[in-house]
Amino acid sequence: MADKPKTFKSFGDMRGGSSSQPRRPDQKAQPGLPPDYLHGGYFDGRNLRREIFIEWPQDITRSLRGVKPQATKNSLRAFYAMLRMAKTQFDAQRADPPKAQADATTHLYKLRTAAQYQQTRTVISQLCHRFLTKNIDAVLERGKDFDSFQKNFNAFVEHFQAVIAYLPEKP
Repeated sequence: MADKPKTFKSFGDMRGGSSSQPRRPDQKAQPGLPPDYLHGGYFDGRNLRREIFIEWPQDITRSLRGVKPQATKNSLRAFYAMLRMAKTQFDAQRADPPKAQADATTHLYKLRTAAQYQQTRTVISQLCHRFLTKNIDAVLERGKDFDSFQKNFNAFVEHFQAVIAYLPEKP
């Protein structure tokens, strides 16, 4: 006898969420990160996922424009500049992989702290903070050895650049 397919009462049930408080018709969905965002990492096999460059940045920028404080290119460029500085230093130190990875990890911790500070000051939204921390954590969790760290670190840089590219100059 074949198993009966599971049915869901709401999209929240499909994602493992709770449907104990259904949304009213006049209540808007909270902007957030795309469903299953970074669930499988930055890579689809050996290649960067298409979503890194197109769908996720589009969804993220749309959501970032729908929350307060609204994200602007300038508000994200400061974080991107910190990330690019870390990448430049990382690339310059590749001859000494343990040092390069340790220094880049320190820069990622500093970026995470800066994101927390700016979110606490309401300079960036909670959504922007989640975007940054989720990506930083993905690099740190998936980059246990030098090669995997380098691949994930570079993927985060590429993804962040794509997000900035989709943000309008002015809100």
